[in-house]
Amino acid sequence: MNTKYLDRYLDEMPQRGIPQCSLFVTLDGKTVYEKTVGRETQERNIGFVCSISKITTCVAAMRLVEEGKLGLDDPVSRYLPAYANLTVKQKDGSVTPAQNVMTIRQLFTMTGGLNYNLKAEPIAQVTADRSAGTIEVVNAFAKSPLDFEPGTKFQYSLCHDVLAAVVEVVSGVRFSDYVKKIILDPLSMKDTGYHLPEDLRLRLAKQYSYRHGVSRAVEREPACPYVLTDNYDSGGAGLYTTAEDQIKLMTTLALGGTNKEGYRLLKTETVAKMEVGLLSDEILKKFMPNRLYGYSWGLCGRVHVDPIVSSSPSSVGEFGWDGATGSFALIDRKNRLAIYFGAHIYDNDYMTHKGQDFIRDLVYRTVLPEEAAKILP
Repeated sequence: MNTKYLDRYLDEMPQRGIPQCSLFVTLDGKTVYEKTVGRETQERNIGFVCSISKITTCVAAMRLVEEGKLGLDDPVSRYLPAYANLTVKQKDGSVTPAQNVMTIRQLFTMTGGLNYNLKAEPIAQVTADRSAGTIEVVNAFAKSPLDFEPGTKFQYSLCHDVLAAVVEVVSGVRFSDYVKKIILDPLSMKDTGYHLPEDLRLRLAKQYSYRHGVSRAVEREPACPYVLTDNYDSGGAGLYTTAEDQIKLMTTLALGGTNKEGYRLLKTETVAKMEVGLLSDEILKKFMPNRLYGYSWGLCGRVHVDPIVSSSPSSVGEFGWDGATGSFALIDRKNRLAIYFGAHIYDNDYMTHKGQDFIRDLVYRTVLPEEAAKILP
């Protein structure tokens, strides 16, 4: 396996304004590529991954769906009564009662009508109390009018935070405890959680902001802006973790839901459901403009649906997501391939619009050259 092009691209990351990063690739459950750039990253390898957290949340929720404890078409209000009487903003500025019922499926697919306004007054009021828990904070989201009728549009939002609260209600335990029980402990993800303990702070990597145009990184205070209170487990963006931990989860999904040690996190048929794009043609017209061509959204983030449009060498059904700090994950069950790229740099439009796809293509050229040749010149 010739890794020189992949090695060179990663070695040049500091010149692109990305001081430190890690890339892990597994095939058939075995690590076939591993590289870390940046002297600090070996010891200070823990970071906040923001929206990569959504994969963990979706997996936790799908476990409950698989067990028959949660239905995709159930009303959210069945589990969170605060969502029973939602309102919707109208174009003329008025607010009217919602005509559609918000469902669990719409939380997965980001079509619930919510937004990402963490400064909304109801949220600010409840989070002023640092002891407020996940359900209490999520209930405050329902006090603001929705941006649109549930099920009619896609909008990146706090939907997966609400999904985490639903998981907490259904499981009967705190969301972070449920995740620890069914995902983190069985997969030996020892450096992952929702509230960074003091004994791990010495391993917290430096955090940066990206400066577009000059490809430069500016150091910033390492913190997660989505940890709204001391007891709020943000299903949408609250995880601290390492690349070494995250590749374990992605690999398990790439193997069909059971890891190499035999732990079954999800059934293969459940993972298969996560490989289906669920957005209608009408909603796709305004889905993620200027990126994700040939992709839709499903039960665990983006889903590859059209290789002619995407020019991606990954299988149809490949899924995963990325985060505000430049990290991204890819699960390709049909090829039994998993990719995890970890970084610690906010506002990283280079990785969002260029770097992710380039790394993906280089990985396929390196690890699965025959698959890459079907699409890439």
